[in-house]
Amino acid sequence: MTHELLVPPPMSFDPGAQEIVIDEDVNNELHSGALRDRLQNESLGEGTITLIIRDPNITIIGDINLDWDDREEAPLYGCKSLLHVDLKGCAKLTQLGNNVFGWCSSLTSVSLPDGLTQLGDQVFDECYSLTSVTLPDGVTKLGDGVFYDCSSLTSVSLPDGLTQLGSYVFNGCSSLTSVSLPDGLTQLGHFVFFGCSSLTSVLLPDGLTQLGDSVFSGCSSLTSVALPDGLTQLGDYVFHKCSSLTSVALPDGLTKLGDYEFDGCSSLTSVSLPDGLTQLGSYVFMGCSSLTSVVLPDGLTQLGIYVFDGCTYLTSAATSAGFSDVISYLRDRYKCVTLRKLILRLLGKYNQAVNEANGTEAEKHAIALAYFPTDNSSTLDVGLFLQTMNASGGDGVIGLVGYILKFV
Repeated sequence: MTHELLVPPPMSFDPGAQEIVIDEDVNNELHSGALRDRLQNESLGEGTITLIIRDPNITIIGDINLDWDDREEAPLYGCKSLLHVDLKGCAKLTQLGNNVFGWCSSLTSVSLPDGLTQLGDQVFDECYSLTSVTLPDGVTKLGDGVFYDCSSLTSVSLPDGLTQLGSYVFNGCSSLTSVSLPDGLTQLGHFVFFGCSSLTSVLLPDGLTQLGDSVFSGCSSLTSVALPDGLTQLGDYVFHKCSSLTSVALPDGLTKLGDYEFDGCSSLTSVSLPDGLTQLGSYVFMGCSSLTSVVLPDGLTQLGIYVFDGCTYLTSAATSAGFSDVISYLRDRYKCVTLRKLILRLLGKYNQAVNEANGTEAEKHAIALAYFPTDNSSTLDVGLFLQTMNASGGDGVIGLVGYILKFV
């Protein structure tokens, strides 16, 4: 019996791949630009460097107040050679300044220390290769545009203690599929998920009270959203061009829908507007070609222009019903719905009165009917019951129930 020696094939080796460890004179290396110059050396290929920074005393990397126009001064801005960054050895690091890793387009992963509490603006701006990030539990604030245009980012673990989420945080993260937002978050800034075309679901915290402009604009894969009852304010363009959105549950406390709110939501079929809504902005449902049902609340007094422009189904239904515009058509339908609600309430009151009365069945109904006015008041409920009792020949029992059931 012979034994054949199996020789493994030679491993591929990238001569440009290397590890750079900085554990001495870190502040000088960062603030003088020496490290950045080293990482931008033309001899290094893109995505070939693993950078490890070990400094137990450094508290901030970069400048939290750096202006956008001066972003190229950030210590590691535009270092395309970076593949991995490990900051775990910076035990006292609490802040990453603005644009620290901006335009590091080959960066795929970052290990952040547990003591980190704040990420400045555009920290990972245009890091196109970044796929996932785990933020430490102590992080309470994300600045504007932290993950702006991180088009390969598929998942982000947000800490429970996060209370502030700036504008544009996930703008253009076209591979992001789902996000669970922490309970302590009370508002979402403008354009937070703008252009997140793969986002299918978002879990919004109950304590959320405000959504900024264009928060979900261009989220073309988003199918449904449940907005929390604490929510009182929506910005403009919030669901602009969410073409897969089929349903939205709007909270009772909402009093206004901004301009272009559901513009281009071509799959939206029905919307139930809260009773307290008083204002619809312009172009709110423009291009909602699948919209078949909308209930306009009675207190709605301010309507912008072209609210239902391009709602082909509603326009056709209004025309067929003989109405000159969609608004008057929906108003007429609302009256029917309001009447049904009123009658159901009256029926509930009547049944309760019957159940609480004593005597024979006929006496109970007579007592119940006595609770309702019989004068010549012009209110709808009074008129309804007068008409009902007259139609029933004064009996008021069979006629009342029969009449009500026609509307139920």
